[in-house]
Amino acid sequence: MAGNPSSPNPLPKGYSAQKGGKVVTGARAKVYVNNNLVGIFESCTVSSSLGTEPIFLLGRYSPDEIAVTSSEAVNVTCSGFRVVGAGVHTLPAFPLVSDLLLFDPFTITVVDRQTGETLETILGCVPTSNNTNYNAKATSKVNISYIGTIAYNEDANDSDPGNSLP
Repeated sequence: MAGNPSSPNPLPKGYSAQKGGKVVTGARAKVYVNNNLVGIFESCTVSSSLGTEPIFLLGRYSPDEIAVTSSEAVNVTCSGFRVVGAGVHTLPAFPLVSDLLLFDPFTITVVDRQTGETLETILGCVPTSNNTNYNAKATSKVNISYIGTIAYNEDANDSDPGNSLP
């Protein structure tokens, strides 16, 4: 339901250019690693998938059904600018070798700058790789990959209903 097209604000009631509407843009997303705002990231991708297994029966060429067997680990990839004094061991939380023995998984949170609403939360995160590149005629970039146990967004808290084993 659109507003009056002849008015200065043709958007539906409750929306305005000042509010930014409901569409999230990169300028609205803030990424927190372990409750620390990481200001160097220009991109953050969260990828979730389900483990599946096709069920084949004798006498059929195609599967009879696809069984969901698990929720796979969540992959998070963040990239950003290399800033002097803010390397991958600082806020992005890539551990030093000397910190591995006492390393604890952490939470990554993506928050809407405009509303303050949490858009995505990834629990049990562990960094898996990082790389930095230095190029002539270009800014230097860092890429950090994390893996987490489960992700949920503002639609639902989709935490695993099962109990952790001892």
